[in-house]
Amino acid sequence: MKSIKLMLISIFAVLMPMSSFSQKTATYNEVISKQKKGKIDTYITQNGEEFSVGDTITLGVSFSKEQFDFIMQDAGPTYEPLSNIASNTQVVINKMSIHSKTVQVETTKPQGYIYSLIIDNFDSAVLNGEVKTKLITSKQAFKELLKWEKKLELGLITEEEYERKKKNLFSKLIH
Repeated sequence: MKSIKLMLISIFAVLMPMSSFSQKTATYNEVISKQKKGKIDTYITQNGEEFSVGDTITLGVSFSKEQFDFIMQDAGPTYEPLSNIASNTQVVINKMSIHSKTVQVETTKPQGYIYSLIIDNFDSAVLNGEVKTKLITSKQAFKELLKWEKKLELGLITEEEYERKKKNLFSKLIH
């Protein structure tokens, strides 16, 4: 019985470091300073938001209003710019890797499309709104908080509900 326990402990001790080794996280600063390279599982953007392989993301609106600048369709031998018609569709992150101080993300295909997507510079896509984020600016938080303050003044919500909403908004502020 003791030998079985020792064997299980030994196997666990060997496998534990291997499983943590396979989980590779990179931050924006590590990417731009070239401290991390290659394939990653999780990326923490310049704004502090975390994205991982397997996450569902929502496409925003293209900066140029016609086609996306950083999101392309992987059409085999070529990459084709994604049309703005794909705005507000959801895709799943399949793969993340670091290339030349940027993070490249490969996703599933959006509904109604033939090809999967490549997001060539993930941080730029997030910053210009091509990938929607759960974080908000202080201006957006203030505007939302004013709405909830009005509801509180009118007696439509309780003080506890207002405080909960305020705490939730502050947790979503861009760093």
